[in-house]
Amino acid sequence: MKHVSNRMLNYLEPQMYARFTMLANQKGCVNLGQGFPNFAPPQFLREALSEEALTEQLQYTMTAGHPKLLNSAASFFQKRMGLQINIDKEIVVSSGAQSVLCCLMQGILNPNDEVIVFDPAFDLYRPLIEFSGGKHIGIPIKPKVLNNKEMMLKRYQNGQFIYTNDDEWEIDFTHLEQNEEYNKLAEILEKYPKIIVCEDAAYHHITFQNNEPFKYPRCITHPKLKEKSVCVMSAGKMFSATGLRVGFAIGNEDIIKGMKAAQTYHIFCLNPVNQTATARCLDYTADGLYFYSLRNLYQQQATKLLKGLIESRLNFNYWVPQGGYFVVTDISNIDIPNKYFIQNDVKVTRDFAFAHYMINEFGVVCIPCSPYYENKETGQNLVRWAFCKTDETISEAINRLQ
Repeated sequence: MKHVSNRMLNYLEPQMYARFTMLANQKGCVNLGQGFPNFAPPQFLREALSEEALTEQLQYTMTAGHPKLLNSAASFFQKRMGLQINIDKEIVVSSGAQSVLCCLMQGILNPNDEVIVFDPAFDLYRPLIEFSGGKHIGIPIKPKVLNNKEMMLKRYQNGQFIYTNDDEWEIDFTHLEQNEEYNKLAEILEKYPKIIVCEDAAYHHITFQNNEPFKYPRCITHPKLKEKSVCVMSAGKMFSATGLRVGFAIGNEDIIKGMKAAQTYHIFCLNPVNQTATARCLDYTADGLYFYSLRNLYQQQATKLLKGLIESRLNFNYWVPQGGYFVVTDISNIDIPNKYFIQNDVKVTRDFAFAHYMINEFGVVCIPCSPYYENKETGQNLVRWAFCKTDETISEAINRLQ
């Protein structure tokens, strides 16, 4: 007798991140797979957690979030993003951005509602949408031409890569840095009042080149789009502590109230120590200086990894990042031994074959990108590499790829 619901049958195996991390540990690989920093979080976070654990009452908190955290978050995002937030109606806190997204899908979707997702997209979205009765529609976005090694070297000036969005795209992304594009989107959405825009802004504080942390044209800060938008953020990503499990959603009262209701019957409330410690960290970093230094660190690590990938013996093409944790490379030009296309008696796509090739013959873990596309073939020549790692980790990975 089966005791698993039909909707869960496709998700019983460990996620690919867990599988590749286990392989990394078993085979002594350098892990550039899962997107977690392998360096210590800031000392002020550790101190806040320690001190709050000694003073916080450790009882239930409000479902929407601890009052201290709601007030601190509202103040922080007002200073850093210019948002005016009514803490009683326009913000909710949950156990990480993943839990926030879960509450969002449960709180707003009706059966057969369609959710348009721009691929490559986090592979979490599809199950959350389907579990809530919605229909996932993936729209692929990709460059027409990726940078080869020669093109990348032209971008390398004065010890830094030029992290600009001047690649040739099927959709012209240069416009997404201009308010005019958001004005046009607002005009379109006026005709479709039921549409909601969700910004997954887990990395909005890690922006390269001329983009400032938190501050760039976006829906949640646009005067006509704010009421149609919800912005999901992660304190764990902000403070390089992915185990902190504190996430936020900011948006229209009608969106947030559904999320609060979902949370009531989901986790009810969040660990109070993590909330009040996060509140202290938001207060401490509200001037933005910490995030500028963090942005500079990640851009430095991205440069180090990109340069190493270019100088490796592998003939990649490159998708230049403008922030976040990852570099994506195209593997179309790389020959992969046939034996890696069969894993556990199942034929796999090129990206998975390449990942196993890297693990077994180079001792480096990367992540296949086909799960980030509705059409797996679209992403089968792409893999991603995490640069949210120490100098030592990135250097060792580069050495193994030489």
